[in-house]
Amino acid sequence: MADTLTVQELTDLRLGGLKTAVDDWKTMTGRLEKLATGGDGGQVSGEGLRSKANAATWKGVNATVSREFVTKTAKQFSDAAAEAKSVHGLLQGAHSDFVKHKADLRTAIDDLAKRNIYVNGNGSVIASVPSGAAAGSSDDIHKPTDEELDVAQRRINKILTEASETDRIVARALRALVKNKYDFTEKGADSVEEADRAQGRADAEYWKREIGKGHVDEWSEEKLARFNEMLEDQRDNPGFTETFATGLGADGTLQFWRDLADPGQGNTPEGERAKLLGQAQQNLSMSLANASHSHSPEMEAWKRDIIAAGGKQFGHEGIMVKPYGFQIMSNLMVKGKFDSDFLNEYGDALRTFEEKKKPFEPEAIWGNPGIAAQLDYTGKDADGDFGRPGTDPMGGYLKAVSHNPDVATKLFNDDDWADYLLKDREFYDEDDPFGQGDGTTQSRDALGKALLAAGTGLNPDQPHVLTSYEHTDPQRQVLEGTLGRLSGKGDDFPPELRDDMALLLGNWGDEVHQSASSLDTAASPLNYEDLLEVSKQVSRDQNAYGLLTEGVNQAIITDIHAEHQGDPEEELKRAGQTVGFMESARYQAIDTDKDDPSWPAKWGYHGFGGAANFVPVVGDALQRGVDSAAYAWQLEEQQRIDDKAAIDNTQNFQSRQGYLQALGDEWSAEHPDHRLSQEGNEYLRQDSIGNSAFNGNSTANRIAGIGPQ
Repeated sequence: MADTLTVQELTDLRLGGLKTAVDDWKTMTGRLEKLATGGDGGQVSGEGLRSKANAATWKGVNATVSREFVTKTAKQFSDAAAEAKSVHGLLQGAHSDFVKHKADLRTAIDDLAKRNIYVNGNGSVIASVPSGAAAGSSDDIHKPTDEELDVAQRRINKILTEASETDRIVARALRALVKNKYDFTEKGADSVEEADRAQGRADAEYWKREIGKGHVDEWSEEKLARFNEMLEDQRDNPGFTETFATGLGADGTLQFWRDLADPGQGNTPEGERAKLLGQAQQNLSMSLANASHSHSPEMEAWKRDIIAAGGKQFGHEGIMVKPYGFQIMSNLMVKGKFDSDFLNEYGDALRTFEEKKKPFEPEAIWGNPGIAAQLDYTGKDADGDFGRPGTDPMGGYLKAVSHNPDVATKLFNDDDWADYLLKDREFYDEDDPFGQGDGTTQSRDALGKALLAAGTGLNPDQPHVLTSYEHTDPQRQVLEGTLGRLSGKGDDFPPELRDDMALLLGNWGDEVHQSASSLDTAASPLNYEDLLEVSKQVSRDQNAYGLLTEGVNQAIITDIHAEHQGDPEEELKRAGQTVGFMESARYQAIDTDKDDPSWPAKWGYHGFGGAANFVPVVGDALQRGVDSAAYAWQLEEQQRIDDKAAIDNTQNFQSRQGYLQALGDEWSAEHPDHRLSQEGNEYLRQDSIGNSAFNGNSTANRIAGIGPQ
């Protein structure tokens, strides 16, 4: 995209001159229309001149030269009026849009300031927390979280981008109107929206012709950069996206990316060109996602043809490698929100294709060197260079599913699909499908993101600020079904799913806490045994364990601060019960991997990236309780690592005494009038939460079949 307006530029923009221009052009338009048509006064006009010229009897040279001149001159009056009307419409639309952009920016800045977030002149957001003295009390000071800052930055960026687009569209439209020095342009766009669509169609037609010339692999980096900049400008413009897609056609779209991405013959892109291709791939994906929402006959045909082309192979002149259409298209689905019906139909066709290829597994279907071109430039290889094979089309498809959470939820509530993805399908290392590789299964990473979207209703690639643990019944069905399927895999639980399952469980932290603290495990909200097994498998990875514990810790603190009926000691006991459950899961994870430890020697807790994206934002006072308890837990975790992860398997909650103390203190601060909060009753309070931790640990160990040794 061309240069984006800054906050300072948009704030300082004075619209008085533009409003004057709008008024002047309105007057000018009225005058020119009277000159063109004569208006109501019957005065001399271009239309009158044209009528008289057509009615007159011309002879000799006048019949050609003079008549043509008079007729053309008469037409100039109407062209001038039409051009003036377009200028007025564009300026009026620009004025209205900029008034809205400035108001949106002012509102956003004021809203964010209330949350102690400052927006600087360049548009960057930063935390701006006043001192305790300035605020009156340090307890009343809100400290913005990283997730709040991310959401704030997206809000500011959106406003600045929209303002910049208005500027770009109107400037381009006005230049087009005055491109001819000696003639008036016929009617142009009368509004910003009309101009935007027209410019999109023009760009689509231009690049369709360029692609139609062939040899796109020979495009210079400068030309590729221009193509990418155009895509960034037009990727959300239906005037461009639909015209571009239908203009190329389904086969043309696939052939274009196949030729551009990997021409082979030792010319596979690398360095700066590979980086540019990664940007173009994402922008092209968003363009096609935008186009997929059109239901015009032409676009519906394109979508059907893309799916039909999935089983076709696409070659390139001079080389033997011919990837399938599914492989190419799935690499053009890595960004953007695709139409739900299209995703459902595409996924069904892809799965049907794989099943028809049985007994061949996906690695043999897609990883065969005879078809495996390099089609993905959105990530880096082991050497840090942009470009990976991207051979498994299920990976790109699942990325697209994760960006449409409603589709994801429906997909994982389909038992056949859920069984296929979580139990039956053989995923493979795309970097080395027939060797050992590095053990990373890229498409299963995408599976985890799709699963996370399905159970939370959130796009995992966008920042969120949640305010509650509310979910829909279909999302709950996803969680329950996933726990059942993945717990059944035991120690074959896919490592790539650990962090995503940790986030999913944290998003359902209230249900996890209530289940882990159940006295009757057969009546817990979630299946206790399934939850314990999945928690164990998640805990085999250091970062995933941190994500899970952070989510559960927040749920415990939230429960302590929530309103309840009955004796508040229940929340204290539930806190201990859940801590015991979690420690049992962690012990089982350590015991499973005792001969192959994979955790780094240093814990280095700073908060686990992404966790807060999926748990509700809490008040500042409650957040301090969350942070205090998490810090106590972190210190104990580091001590455990320093002690070589030693845990007494009969009472493996004992290493959590500091954490239990912090939880007890938080509970007491919330319930200062309770008998266990009275001075001198600290022992009784810690006995209550400690015994509950013992019970929770004992219950989990019994369910897992762990006994004293």
